[in-house]
Amino acid sequence: MLKLGLVQMSVLEGQIEENCNRIQKLVQNYAADDIDLLCFPELCISGYDFERAALSNEEDEFFSAMAADCHIPILAGIQVSKEDKRYDVACIWDEEGKKLGEYKKIHLWDTENDFFDRGEELVTVPFKGWNIGLLICADYGFPEVSTPLAQKKDADIIIYPSAWGVGWEDLFTTCSKMRAAENQVYTVALNRASGDVQYCGNTTVSNPDGSTLVRLATTDEAYARVALEKEKLEEARKGIPWRNMKRYDVYQKL
Repeated sequence: MLKLGLVQMSVLEGQIEENCNRIQKLVQNYAADDIDLLCFPELCISGYDFERAALSNEEDEFFSAMAADCHIPILAGIQVSKEDKRYDVACIWDEEGKKLGEYKKIHLWDTENDFFDRGEELVTVPFKGWNIGLLICADYGFPEVSTPLAQKKDADIIIYPSAWGVGWEDLFTTCSKMRAAENQVYTVALNRASGDVQYCGNTTVSNPDGSTLVRLATTDEAYARVALEKEKLEEARKGIPWRNMKRYDVYQKL
């Protein structure tokens, strides 16, 4: 069993100190919950004020310290700078603050293209007997990345730290269910709550059969604790054997 704590956080765009203070309180609060991994949404420190985000260069170190200080593994969407390039990333740190894995967002949205460079690699992170696949926000629209992540890199669960805007909650939750069903894995659509910019919330966890396990049906800041069971993966794959029906030899000719 894998127990996740999901923070549908209200992020203030460009208010780095305020967001860090808020995250610190949230980590301190939920670290005492019975969870294996505490999760935060996309760009949860700097947000989309890229002028201020350009000055935020210690987000990785901040979450590393939070994980170590509160002795809780953390997953979060942040931005990092490497060799004069910036990336929108999702990272996992263990309870000692060691970074276990980092995924650079492949499909950038709108003005993200003016600030970030695109990633080019898929990432899975071994964690407590599970393989966690990492994708971000707009990646939800592309089975071209979720399918190889699940079926070639053996992800058991795909977590999408996200920042989907208000009005898109139906598509957001539908993507969660469809990506889960077609790959027969768990998916976690971890969205932002509304803050000084409106987001659609509705963080959703989908079972490997595409049914909804948890949905935070609100645009307000909220929290959910969810337990995932490995047995559900095999049940879904036996129920509808889509994986065994794949015809890659044909797809290459289409």
